[in-house]
Amino acid sequence: MPEEDLRVTIEAFSQDLVHGRRRSAHTVRAYRGDLVRFAASIPEECDRTVGSFTLGRLRAYVRSEAARGQDSASIARTVSALRTFGAWLLETGRTASNPAALLTMPRVPDKLPGFLGVAEVMQVLESYDSSTPIGVRNRAVVELLYGSGLRAAECASLRTGDLDPVLGQLRVVGKGDRERIVPIPGLTLRRVEDWLRERPGMLVGSRGDPGTVFVSVRGRALDPRDIRRIVANGVSLAARAAGATPHTFRHSFATHLLDNGADLRAVQELLGHASLSTTQGYTHLTRERLRDAYRKAHPRGGD
Repeated sequence: MPEEDLRVTIEAFSQDLVHGRRRSAHTVRAYRGDLVRFAASIPEECDRTVGSFTLGRLRAYVRSEAARGQDSASIARTVSALRTFGAWLLETGRTASNPAALLTMPRVPDKLPGFLGVAEVMQVLESYDSSTPIGVRNRAVVELLYGSGLRAAECASLRTGDLDPVLGQLRVVGKGDRERIVPIPGLTLRRVEDWLRERPGMLVGSRGDPGTVFVSVRGRALDPRDIRRIVANGVSLAARAAGATPHTFRHSFATHLLDNGADLRAVQELLGHASLSTTQGYTHLTRERLRDAYRKAHPRGGD
């Protein structure tokens, strides 16, 4: 049987990631992009079938990615994409081995998540003009990012039926289609309810109700890019929050919980982390703040 064209095989792999392995849309886009660039790196006069997935070509491609200025985190993702694709080729009988398993994973320095203080969070929240429907919506978005620790994609995909105002909680579908129930603080809930009263006005003249909590002025569902723009607009008016992103508010949610004595496993559940080790990254932040407070306040702190 003739070998498949590499680009056709990459598309089949991408579809399996979506429908078979239920990887996030972000992961699929990133992996597919890396693999398409790998296929394009093979000279036109050379074989571009699955047989071209060789260790020599893989190493040459990784070197070329480093040469064009990709940082270690991006290179690590590229290697991960190649390894995952190689494993899939082996599993599906398209190859007899996975040469990508021999690629060296670059060392990625630990990067602690940034966070805002409570006053900085409030400065962003209060930057939105609550006298306009758009301002009401935008504040409700950021209230949920901080008050319930949502990811940008989770906030964008949140549906009206996921909200339970009576119990003060919401149902969130996170990475890997994992569901979790997250409390909504009273003030956050009131801001969301303020928006829901404005929401019908955004649907006038639209083609239908998309069912998501947050919609645009034309009645379409927001996407994660819209959530990032909403945050960026508020941050631009709050000098102390420069550089904050939707994930910054999620990090702030977790850090403030831990600072106030929340159990690490409870925070893991609230964030929807599959592994406790991911959540433990936040404890470095709280420990550092405790050490800093000790150095400043204790008579021996500077010794």
